Amino acid sequence: MSVLPEAEAPSGLEARRRQILNAARLCFSRWGFHGASMGQICAEARMSPGALYRYFPSKDAIIEAIANEERLGAQACMAEMEGEGPLAERIVRTCVSYLEAARDPETGGLMVEICSESLRNTAVGQRFAEIEATVRGAIRAAIMGGMRTGEVDPAIDVDKVVTILFGLGDGLLMRLQMDRHVRPAELQPYLLRIMNVLLKEPAQ
Repeated sequence: MSVLPEAEAPSGLEARRRQILNAARLCFSRWGFHGASMGQICAEARMSPGALYRYFPSKDAIIEAIANEERLGAQACMAEMEGEGPLAERIVRTCVSYLEAARDPETGGLMVEICSESLRNTAVGQRFAEIEATVRGAIRAAIMGGMRTGEVDPAIDVDKVVTILFGLGDGLLMRLQMDRHVRPAELQPYLLRIMNVLLKEPAQ
């Protein structure tokens, strides 16, 4: 729980919190959650340790705040699947939005770090694994809904399709950090072609 400065207005408080979280995202992107130190975050935020600790009492508190932002971002991203249009198009739009959000040249590496951390049996890893599980559940529910409306072939293995979608998303996440000239929106027609195949009955 962060300790609030007594005399600071809400707008100033939020601005300072945002300053710290932006700095932390940069540091975690460069050195990882475990490698980045509070000293590095203070230096990036241009704040003294005493000032920073008034907002976040520990690095874990900063990571928890970032995890909460990622959770809210994931919820907003998943909301695109509830819009209008064919299911395949909605899933692809969601994927492109996710890739666009992770494209920042300075903090894009943070998403790669989050994916890696989700594999580790740590408090940080478990927190981000929970967020991924929520996203996985939302995609699975959308595909099951597509089965009920006739958009998805009931012969497909939903869990395997979701695993393939996550593999595509994670792979593109890392590839687009290297291929900076490629825009996620340019991949949309190709992703749609893949999605339409995945939602059909698999070949024997």
